[in-house]
Amino acid sequence: MPLSGQHPAGRAAAAIHDLGYKRYLGNRRPQSTRWRVLVKNVVTTSWRGWWRMKMWVIGCAVTTVAIGVPMYISRDRIFEELVRRGMTVRWSDALLPLSFRFFPWFAFILAAAGAAGAVARDLRAGAFEFYFSRPVRPIDYVLGKVVGSAMVVSTALLAGPFLLSLFRVGLARDLDEVLPALALVPRMLLVGMLGSVAYAVVALAFSSMSTRPRITTAMWAAFYLLFGSIAEGLAFALRTPDLAAISLPRAVEGFAFGLFQVSVPPGFGRLTPGIAASYGALLAYTAVGLIVLQIRVKRAERAGLGGG
Repeated sequence: MPLSGQHPAGRAAAAIHDLGYKRYLGNRRPQSTRWRVLVKNVVTTSWRGWWRMKMWVIGCAVTTVAIGVPMYISRDRIFEELVRRGMTVRWSDALLPLSFRFFPWFAFILAAAGAAGAVARDLRAGAFEFYFSRPVRPIDYVLGKVVGSAMVVSTALLAGPFLLSLFRVGLARDLDEVLPALALVPRMLLVGMLGSVAYAVVALAFSSMSTRPRITTAMWAAFYLLFGSIAEGLAFALRTPDLAAISLPRAVEGFAFGLFQVSVPPGFGRLTPGIAASYGALLAYTAVGLIVLQIRVKRAERAGLGGG
C-alpha cells in the first residue's frame, strides 16, 4: 500500500485527467505557414498511384522528348509558315509556343484527377470539421489547395516547356544566338505559371459546387471539352479569333504565341486568339474561380461543416 494512502488506480486516473487538461507546450506552426501543410497533402496525395499523377507526368516527359528531337534535328531549318514581325522563325524557336498545343491535355487530365474533385471529397468526408476545428482559416484552406493543385498541374504546363526552353539555349552555336535564346526562358515560365494557376483554380472552383466528386469532375470535363469547343466553333464561324480565348487551352496557346510574337497564318489549323484577349481570359478565369472557391468554402464553414 502506498505511503500516501492513495490507491494506484486512483493516481493513474488522476494522471490521465491532468493530461487531458494540460496546456499544449510543444512546437506551434505560425498561422501564416499553415497553408503549406495543405500544399504538401495535395501533392503527396496526387503522387500516390499511377492514374492520378505518375502516368501523366511520364506522358509529359515523353512529349517533351518528342518535341525536343525535332528541335535538335532541324535547328538549322526555317519554318516558313510562322511569321514574327515579317521575318521567318526557326523551327526550334517555333516549337516552343507550339508545345502548348500538347501540354494542356496533360494539364486537363491532372486537374480532372485531382483538383476537380478535391473540395468535393473534403465536403463529402466531413474534412472541414477537422480543418476548421483547428486554427486553420478558410483563406489557408483555399491557398493550400490552389498552390498544391497548381504545383501538380505545373508538371505538365511548366516543367516540360521550361526544359524545352533550356534545351533551346543549349542548341545555340554562339553568343549572338545564346542571348536571344535565354530571353525565351522567362516567357515559357510565365505562360506555364499563369496557365497552371488558371487550370488549378477553375478545376477547384468546380470541385466546390457539389459533395460528389464524380459530378464536379464531369462539370470540369464538360466546361473544358464542350464549352471550349463551342467557343472555338463560334470564333471560327464569326471569324473572330479573340472569341476563342473563352476556351481555356486556346487562351494558354494564344498567350504563348503572343509572347513569342508568332502568328499563325489562316488555314494552318484553328484560330488562335491574340495576346491581350488570352491574357485577359486567363486572369478573368483565375479571379472568378478564386471568388467562387472562397465563397463556397466560407459557406461550408458557416453551415456548420467546421467548428470555426
